[in-house]
Amino acid sequence: MIAAGRSLLTARPFLVCCLLALALRLPLAIWGQNFIAPDEVAQYFGQAHRLVYGQGPVAWEYQVGLRSWLLPGMVAGPMEMAKLAGLSPYAGVVLVRVLLCFASLSLVWSGFVWGRMAQGLRGGLIAGGLTALWPDLWLMAPHPLEEAVAAYCLVPAACLASLPRQTGRLLVAGWLLGMSFIFREALAPGIAIIGIILCGRKLQHWAIAVSAATLPVLFAGGLDWVTWGQPFRSFWLNIYLNPIIGHGDSGLFLPTPLLRYILDMAMDWLWAIPFLALFAWRGAKLSPSAALAALALLLEHSLISHKEFRYIFPAIALLVPLAGAGFALSFGAAPPWRPLLAGLALLSGPLLSPRLPESVTAQRRQFALYDALAHRHPCLVADSLPISFIPMAMLFTTTRFTGSEGMSQADAIIGANGFTHVPAGFRQSICITRDPGASSTTNPRLCSWTREQGWCDQTSPAPPLHLIFPPEARAFQIISPGTRPPQAGPP
Repeated sequence: MIAAGRSLLTARPFLVCCLLALALRLPLAIWGQNFIAPDEVAQYFGQAHRLVYGQGPVAWEYQVGLRSWLLPGMVAGPMEMAKLAGLSPYAGVVLVRVLLCFASLSLVWSGFVWGRMAQGLRGGLIAGGLTALWPDLWLMAPHPLEEAVAAYCLVPAACLASLPRQTGRLLVAGWLLGMSFIFREALAPGIAIIGIILCGRKLQHWAIAVSAATLPVLFAGGLDWVTWGQPFRSFWLNIYLNPIIGHGDSGLFLPTPLLRYILDMAMDWLWAIPFLALFAWRGAKLSPSAALAALALLLEHSLISHKEFRYIFPAIALLVPLAGAGFALSFGAAPPWRPLLAGLALLSGPLLSPRLPESVTAQRRQFALYDALAHRHPCLVADSLPISFIPMAMLFTTTRFTGSEGMSQADAIIGANGFTHVPAGFRQSICITRDPGASSTTNPRLCSWTREQGWCDQTSPAPPLHLIFPPEARAFQIISPGTRPPQAGPP
């Protein structure tokens, strides 16, 4: 009875933290309609849509077997449920986003546990609340990106590594570290650090944790074997084509400065960055493995030529709960108004950053354009900007996509404002403005043109949409039986 009462008392502050987190995450998941990276559409939602509806562009990574089908397969499950329920494709997208928001609560749990280690239940509420409210974490929550999903496994594993060793905790932490690796192999340095501190010097701990970590890795290797014909193909090919060859997607991405991530964090958090670093340093006393893993991931990704802020999300997801624990150590015994005011001052940095509205509204205008077209149920859409403007195929059912070479057969055409190669018989229907803060060169004003007559009257098959295909990857292209090998030029 006493133990049950204590559990109830513990659950109440944690429930408050979870409700705070969901209050920010769920509205963004349901009404946000934004995408923060092309991979979200091309690699995960788009490929899951192909599994469910059998239509959509095929990114080059899925022509050579560079990506595992694990994450697209997980995304396809809720989308298939929405289809079976007779709902629109977008309902499946929303369901995926909502489920990801609940998965992101593992970060809140980690912050709560570290805060409770620092200052009891009050510390748990402080650290868990800061983790729930930190913008980087709730902005990423609805998005099916491998960095995010891997972080939802890595951070609680680091948290378990800071608790007394028990067989159950070793099993769960080992399994979570294995899951982190199969979602994002680049996290290997951080995974290794957490794993070493988790197991310590006892051979029995190593046997338990490594056995648990091996299970998801073997599953992912077997999935590659079934889907690509070779075990672990997506693992070794990713390493070969990216870190070893460094193809850079055929020159699409340019090298970036070594300190790019430090500058990004300064722009993202403004005056909060030195205080967050201070509190994370204090919180590191509770979990050295989490702090060392975060630093290792920051250093590793800083040394990689191509940089995107989302790549260091697992490091940020480790630092913020640690900072919450350090914040609890600093203010846990103070009057309630002091941690409240200090927390608001700390959050004011990222909340007032110019990066915040950009992140909230990224790709919303493009989404609105495709959503308007999806309601008209075209058979074929021609996209004249397939590289910088990935078709949001998951809004459609049976619509196919083609490039500018298939415009004459399409029902609708998408292009930059002032596009002069629109065939006769089309009229401009929708134009969208740029997202706030986006440059005109990377995000031009876009318009759609629709056919005036003969809607969905296809007389001959249109050519498929050609996305970027690096020449270095062509040798690994998977050729189905009975098809011709790839010729020189676009795939």
